[in-house]
Amino acid sequence: MEAAKQGSRWDLGNYQIEEIFQVAVTIEQGGYDFYSRLIEATGNQRVKNEMKFLRDEETKHKDFFRKQLAQKGVSSDQKVSKGLEEILQKEFLKPMKELYSSKKIKKNDEALRFGVDLEQKTIDFYSALKEQQNDPELLRDLDVIIEEEKKHKLQLNIILAY
Repeated sequence: MEAAKQGSRWDLGNYQIEEIFQVAVTIEQGGYDFYSRLIEATGNQRVKNEMKFLRDEETKHKDFFRKQLAQKGVSSDQKVSKGLEEILQKEFLKPMKELYSSKKIKKNDEALRFGVDLEQKTIDFYSALKEQQNDPELLRDLDVIIEEEKKHKLQLNIILAY
């Protein structure tokens, strides 16, 4: 099953919700790792404090998706289908790996702009997930997470404007 990208959104309707939650866990862990690396890379205490807050938010999101998986009796470590793995690699993991290997993580502005893009991709991914759902409680939870990701993006843009 290939994932069709529609504008800035992905068609996630062909995948099991458990697989999508597994990808979300990986995305959130990637966000945690990204913010941890920014904390290490910057000498600016204000930026460090902001990044610590954002990193901790990623942990909360990851825990939410892990809880969803646990309720379904699924581990977050199970393999996902090829299409979802391609989305994960192409849109999230490969760009992060390239950022880290290029040493751009040490350049605050470039790393923060990357973070803005990463948050937008996360918003798009969770918005696509939301479009596939009809469980009112899950929809409310996804709305909260999407709003938090939007705040993260805004916060990164504010830091860029310092």
